[in-house]
Amino acid sequence: MKILIICSNLVGDTVLSTGVFKYLQNTYPEASISFVIGPTAKPLLKNLKNIKSIFSIKKKKFNLHWLEILNCTFKTKWDIIIDLRSSLLGYVLINKKKFIFKKSGNIHHVEQLTKSLGFDCSNLEIITNNSEEEIANNLAKKEFKYLVVFPGGNWIPKIWSPDNFNQILLKLVNENKKIKFILVGSTVERKLYYDKIAEGVPKGNIIDFFGESLTQTAALMKKSDLFLGNDSGLMHLSAACGLKSIALFGPTNDKVYAPWGKQNTVIRTKEDHNFFKTTNIDENKSYMNSISVNHVYEIINKTNFLK
Repeated sequence: MKILIICSNLVGDTVLSTGVFKYLQNTYPEASISFVIGPTAKPLLKNLKNIKSIFSIKKKKFNLHWLEILNCTFKTKWDIIIDLRSSLLGYVLINKKKFIFKKSGNIHHVEQLTKSLGFDCSNLEIITNNSEEEIANNLAKKEFKYLVVFPGGNWIPKIWSPDNFNQILLKLVNENKKIKFILVGSTVERKLYYDKIAEGVPKGNIIDFFGESLTQTAALMKKSDLFLGNDSGLMHLSAACGLKSIALFGPTNDKVYAPWGKQNTVIRTKEDHNFFKTTNIDENKSYMNSISVNHVYEIINKTNFLK
């Protein structure tokens, strides 16, 4: 059996689709699965089994990337096509059965997937390998508590101030010296945020994990105690790893993109998502200032992280 999955180009949406991958692999264990996916999210597929091909396509002007995708996929007779991008590809390629994801209102993205595709997409899973897990085990010692911190994001309006993250870290380490902060994100985000976040925090309490792969980051998340960060792909990665997550929201819609799972908490700005729909957003300005350091600290306290 040959299955084609057409994925989002975004890390967050791809993480939220891992329940689709898991369902298909459990239902059709002997199937060979091919993926169409963007280069940013491609590393999430690293440890999946039964992968036949990965067509990693960069987005191009005038939607010319779809011609490249078509060229890679049209020669195969597919048994099942799962189109998570709601494209026309499933109607063009030869297939026995197709599932085209259609967005359906103001409910969580995972629930939309389940509703649209007609099978349970809720069991998110990030698969890590033995090497990644060994590295995580060597870093995460039992005598410490571990807070994963993601200060970045792909859109400035939804980024909480790095100075605020720094204040949180200072408050926490003053309460408990046995806390280590795992700073995650890209190498670009290290340059933007590391110095501001780490200022005054003892170096021995910081694990610099900026620039690590998504699956290596996931392996360390699985060994950690709590996540704090902006609405982002890494926030979704954290939740999919089963790590209790505190997510900061402003201009983005937490009803659709909150971290998946009942153990997680959303802290959003005083303004709801509908307010930002009526606002002329300045792409170079953060809209997260109404979330206070004290409020975030109180929420962390409620998780019993400090005990």
